[in-house]
Amino acid sequence: MLQQKLTPLLLLGLLMTGMSAQAADSPTIKKCKDAAGRWHYGDTAAEECAKSKVTVMTDGGTTKKVIDAPPTEQELKEREAQQETIAAERTRAEEKARKDALLLATYGVEDDILYIRDRKIAQIESQIRASEETLKSLRGALGRMEAQAADEGKDSKAATTTMKNIELTKSQIARHEGAIASKRQEQQALREQYAAELKRYRELKNKTQIRNPSTAAKN
Repeated sequence: MLQQKLTPLLLLGLLMTGMSAQAADSPTIKKCKDAAGRWHYGDTAAEECAKSKVTVMTDGGTTKKVIDAPPTEQELKEREAQQETIAAERTRAEEKARKDALLLATYGVEDDILYIRDRKIAQIESQIRASEETLKSLRGALGRMEAQAADEGKDSKAATTTMKNIELTKSQIARHEGAIASKRQEQQALREQYAAELKRYRELKNKTQIRNPSTAAKN
């Protein structure tokens, strides 16, 4: 049986494989600095460096790899806060996208927004007018009762009854005045809400026209 001769290329491959194996098996040194600033060297990372960066070196002093220090409690808190911020921003973006889609689906043209706004404000205005009519009646009754109380004079029993009615009427007047003020605020809130919706609607429509100029031309 003939012995197979080793070619130079095969011989070179075997030599490199052997050198790699020797490098892999070569001893390593681990270097780290503890919390007090003292350096530690050895074939294993010192327990004092449990919270420090560890450098793994060859016996010749060449760095093989660096093991990062574990995150501190403060770093973990910062990471958690950052994740919460990212999640909150994502939620806000998703909510904004949902509202934009709903806005475009609800209104076909700008006039639809104005129509809905004016209708709601008019409904509240009719409620305000009804309360103002009631107020007018209550104030008239209050005036008559106050005049009656002055005429009753020394009739303490009648005066007491009239005063109770006066206080009750004043309470009713205050309640209707408060309701009217609240309705006025509601109207103002509607004006601001629909002004914001109209502004956003126009922005979204403009973006659509910029992306699809051919569609905008047809409309």
